[in-house]
Amino acid sequence: MRYQRVADERELLEGLSRPGTAILCGGTDLLIKMRAGMIQPELLLDISQVESLHGIRVDESNVEIGTATLESDIIRSSLVNEHVPLLASVLRQLGSVQIRNRGTLGGNIVNASPAADSAIPLLLYDTEIQIAGPEGERWIRLEDFFSGPGRTTLESGQYVRVLRLPIPDAGFSSFFHKVGKRNALTIAIASLGTLVRLDEGVIRELRVAVGSVAPTPLRLREIEDQLTGRILDHSLIAEARELAVNSISPISDVRASANYRKNVIGDLLVRALQAQMT
Repeated sequence: MRYQRVADERELLEGLSRPGTAILCGGTDLLIKMRAGMIQPELLLDISQVESLHGIRVDESNVEIGTATLESDIIRSSLVNEHVPLLASVLRQLGSVQIRNRGTLGGNIVNASPAADSAIPLLLYDTEIQIAGPEGERWIRLEDFFSGPGRTTLESGQYVRVLRLPIPDAGFSSFFHKVGKRNALTIAIASLGTLVRLDEGVIRELRVAVGSVAPTPLRLREIEDQLTGRILDHSLIAEARELAVNSISPISDVRASANYRKNVIGDLLVRALQAQMT
């Protein structure tokens, strides 16, 4: 295996044209897979010094985050904390300080784990990603990027350049919680996040995203549509729980049963909505 640190995106594209190439930045997921023998790249392209892939910017209506931006830098960013604060809040719960000081947001989504913590706020904020490759650049929704556990729609020679998060209107309240087998450094058995905007007790806008209960992280758009425009009361919350339980089809594995995951998601949605009534 060979290692190459690239200086710019031109070198990156050139390196990706060679068979058996993998991108290395933080390496918090890639190196684990290599040690486990899951992947054996012939060439590692280190993009950690490519300046154009770093940084956090805000225009009139979006927060843009370079794919190689460290998770710890995102947590500390005043722009992120002002405009999309749930992202910073969730990243504070991701891994350890050491992992957050090495890991990147782009690497976390390209890893495409169904349990990825960062995917929940990114889905809630309607994130789009810019994919670059030999044929140019294009934007796609993050929802359309995940294709299965550990799989994305990235094709040979392509990479993620930027994540773009539309800044939501004022008045949203946020919620995120994940359930695992320990209090720290846990991989979610099930996770749920919400953004809710209420007006005089009526749900004016609702966004719900879940993780570890499907092959990919999901937005529960049918539930959003069914609850939006209705008065938030105890009967609606009970209905929401049933909708959540019946809207997912998780698997049973060594960490939890499918039935447990269903009930956790229902209970977390209840907690999220009850928090709006206090």
